[in-house]
This record gives sequence, C-alpha cells and structure tokens, in this order.
Amino acid sequence: MESEEKESRRKKNFVRNRLDHKPLFGQFIPPKLLATEQKDAKNQKEKQEKDDRSFESDKLDPSSLIKRNADTAIIHFLKKVKKFQDSAWKKNPIKAKSKPRLVYGLREIQKQLLLEAVQCVILARDIEIEKNTKLATKVDTIREICASSHINILWISSKHDLAKAVDKWPIVSAIAILDYRG
Repeated sequence: MESEEKESRRKKNFVRNRLDHKPLFGQFIPPKLLATEQKDAKNQKEKQEKDDRSFESDKLDPSSLIKRNADTAIIHFLKKVKKFQDSAWKKNPIKAKSKPRLVYGLREIQKQLLLEAVQCVILARDIEIEKNTKLATKVDTIREICASSHINILWISSKHDLAKAVDKWPIVSAIAILDYRG
C-alpha cells in the first residue's frame, strides 16, 4: 500500500501542472510545476545521442576558453601595473624613470633579463618568427634565459591585445614586468 502511494507521488512529480497565470519576471515557480513527464528509455537514448551529436558539431574547444580567460586576466594585471607606473610618473618623473615597472620590446627585455631585474615576461603568440631568423633567435634567447632563471613566461593571444593593455600603438610583441608590487 505504501509503495503504491510513493509511486503515485513520484508519478505526480513528473506530470507538468498548468499554471493558473503567466509568471512575472523573477517570480518563484515551485519545482513541482516545472516537472515534466518521464519518457521511456528509448526516447531518452535518442535524445542523448542527438545532444551528443549537436555538442560535437559545435566544436567547442575548451583550450580556447582557457586562453580567453587567461588573456583577460593578463590584460587586467597589465592595466593595474601600468596604472601604478603612470601614477608614480605623475608624482615624480625622475624617480619613475629610474625605477620602471614595465619594459617593452625584445631588446629591452633581454637587457633587463641579463641584469636579473625581471619578475615575469609576457610574450605574444603571433610573433612572426618564421619570417625573421634574428627575431626567432631573440625570442629563443629570452625563453632560455627565463628558463634558466626560473622566470615565468605568460603567453597572450596577439600583439594588438598586448598593446591595448598598456596603451601603446600599434603593437607590442613582449613586455617584462620588473616590479608588480603596489
């Protein structure tokens, strides 16, 4: 008797009840009213297969989501460091010039790496190393110095994004962070 009551209650939960009125935005609708009828196993399998196929057709690349999130985090971080550097420049330009927080460009980064003043290096992924061998050797030396000195290298999607983050025009291929405290 009790099992029949439980089953009848369970079946009631799977039947959608009609709403007496149209719900307003933000109005709470109880779960009992949102419940739908339970379908047989065959229909559920077909629906699952269809969902799987549509998911595959979307070609969702999880690494692209991670890259976008990483790019936004790097850009936010660079904007903060740039803001600290600009405020120090406004207070005392001579002192700010003697102790920069950011340096731009591969040559400047290499100089600062040899002086062991770098905390972190940010490189763009779209540096055209295939076209220019000198550029490729510079990037390789920067990577080797960073690896030997245990300095983190962060990668960002494009040179344009890197330039926008630090308000430079038109592009910036690499940035070294010398001091991020502030």
